[in-house]
Amino acid sequence: MSKPLRAHKPVGEDYLAAGATSVTHAFPFPPSAVWAALLDADAWTHWLPITKVTWTRPLPGAVGTTRTVEVGPQLIEETFFAWDEGSRMAFRFESSSLPLSAAVEDYRVVPAAGGCELRWAGKASAPFPLGWLISRQLAGGIRAGLPKLEALIAAEPKRFGLG
Repeated sequence: MSKPLRAHKPVGEDYLAAGATSVTHAFPFPPSAVWAALLDADAWTHWLPITKVTWTRPLPGAVGTTRTVEVGPQLIEETFFAWDEGSRMAFRFESSSLPLSAAVEDYRVVPAAGGCELRWAGKASAPFPLGWLISRQLAGGIRAGLPKLEALIAAEPKRFGLG
């Protein structure tokens, strides 16, 4: 069972712009396939150390969409502050059982030669040195996970709108 949830600072674009960590990965798929994978709640459990994702507002998403993410015993409630259907989703951690004061993740799917790129940016704040460590851990998880996401899309093309 997770620890009690604590509310986080309601941050957004300005917070993200100040010192976010970033990761980029090229996919040999059209943007629509990568976007479909980002909307697939179960897919997240195959490429990141996430136990469960629950969209708490029906898709398609929009600014204000919410979801709950479970990472082992930890629980994170997210609110999306940016949503451009097919190309961008960005959310803040509204509350969580993690020792954070704020956190943001931004996913952008951009057309590129031979497919697309997923450009991720993220940032977390917590008492020193936890904020820096958690931000680096988030980026490392994304960096390690994106090749797994690519493999998942390749293995199940119809699930993600290909073929």
